[in-house]
Amino acid sequence: MKAKIFMLLLLLTGTCSPAWSEIYTEGEALAAFRVPEGVGMSAASVSVAEAVGEIGASVAETYETLSEIEGKIFVHVRSSTKSTEELITTLKACPDVITASPNYYAHRQSFSAARVPNDPSADLWGIKAIRAPEVWEHTTGDRDVYVCIIDSGLYRHPDLQANIAADLGLNVTTVSGDFDRKFTSWDVDRTGHGTHIAGTIGAVGNNGIGVAGINWNVSMFSVRVFDNDEYETISEEIRAMNYLASLLRKYPDMKLAAVNMSLGAYFPKTPEEMKDDVYYMAFQALDKMDRTLIVTSAGNQRVAVGRPTPFDDEDVFTAGDYCYPASFIGLKNLVVVGAMVSDDTAAFFTNWGESVDIAAPGFEILSTYSPLEKTGIMYKSSSGTSMAAPHVTGAAALLKAAYPDATPAQIKAALLDGANTAKNPMIYPYANAVAFYTKRYTAQIDSQIKAGIVPAVSRDALIGEYRASTEAKYAKYKPLDGTGRVSRTGLLDVKAAYDILERSSYGNGSSSGCNASYPAMMIIAVIAAFVIATASRKFNA
Repeated sequence: MKAKIFMLLLLLTGTCSPAWSEIYTEGEALAAFRVPEGVGMSAASVSVAEAVGEIGASVAETYETLSEIEGKIFVHVRSSTKSTEELITTLKACPDVITASPNYYAHRQSFSAARVPNDPSADLWGIKAIRAPEVWEHTTGDRDVYVCIIDSGLYRHPDLQANIAADLGLNVTTVSGDFDRKFTSWDVDRTGHGTHIAGTIGAVGNNGIGVAGINWNVSMFSVRVFDNDEYETISEEIRAMNYLASLLRKYPDMKLAAVNMSLGAYFPKTPEEMKDDVYYMAFQALDKMDRTLIVTSAGNQRVAVGRPTPFDDEDVFTAGDYCYPASFIGLKNLVVVGAMVSDDTAAFFTNWGESVDIAAPGFEILSTYSPLEKTGIMYKSSSGTSMAAPHVTGAAALLKAAYPDATPAQIKAALLDGANTAKNPMIYPYANAVAFYTKRYTAQIDSQIKAGIVPAVSRDALIGEYRASTEAKYAKYKPLDGTGRVSRTGLLDVKAAYDILERSSYGNGSSSGCNASYPAMMIIAVIAAFVIATASRKFNA
């Protein structure tokens, strides 16, 4: 079986299609062990370490909190003598092993009457499209509401600083195969990806600089899983979820609106088969806590989520693969987000389908950026489902600020029920890709003609040749054109979601899903009925 790359689903305007490699960490595996009846977790963990040692391997790490929640021992196993295939085969032969899988690498995919804040670049099309400014009349967010961003780090940007919960940030990446979590800090963001996501969620509003996020006020923290611009491993992502679960246990009153995970993977397992995978079990444990929404991007590969991929494509996936975590089933608090363009069309790169919960702006999104050493850029426009997901995360935080007692399920229901069904276009991954790349190439040629680099007489021939090659490159996607919509609901509409929660609580702000004054009204009604009945009996007497 070919090893599948686990990739960050990012689309940054810049170069053309990326090159991919397929690899996992050799000699490593993720495994789940049963806990024998009547045996405590600590004792079971010791037994697991002994069992792993007997097969010539060692436990690199145990994910304690997730293990306790699920009632299984989740471990990262390492061997210096066995290949990954041999290690997994040996592990699966152990009687107490539930499942074992490779420790895949994650790889970054790049391509390169409302209240109005005074930020110079606050007129952002994405925030306007989801009607956030109309909610700002009621709330602009609350720093008692938290958001976790599992990504590449979070730069202490001047337009984010006041909304960063620095004491909660953590770097969980590995260094040269060990587990030194202090090597680099959570606030190192070499790619700018996590910082860009944070700006959409909660760039400080009304501070006179840069942009305004969906929340002017919020508390964001980063759990950094990407150590550089290349990759991370699934074990690091599970470690991040384990940290988050531990944090939620430590602070039972923390109002964590959402965790943003703009990343994904392709595996040859069906969604039902993935339920027996350690990766799914980690998500399930976090979901079981019922403390937060888990918002993830749908992916940028132009295929249907929740269905097997129909062909091989550029080593990103093999025919029959599924996109995860977007294709996970049975997680009540998971929200999968596809991308749309400002003209209400589907982004040509977005994954799509009935397993995508909602669509959000994901094309040319201006947000905060980490000033890389060579560029010093502080703000940047980027595109991708990575940019769509934080619109939903930000919307969840804004709703949580307005309705602090709302449960994750209530906020998710309001977001999906309030989605604008009129803005849920059919996907055209072939036609839109050809149009986009040809338009961009045409602009480049016209610029070169103007500069005297390319003769004007060559224009049509060059554009025609480029268009033909682009059509050939994306021909396999042509049968997918017009076969489905971006999502099963429509475009995110945070004002409609706000109104749904407002109606459900009769305006009392409790967002409890029912009229908080209903019990009192019932008591009054019963008393009134009793008084009337008593008076009636006296009168008749």
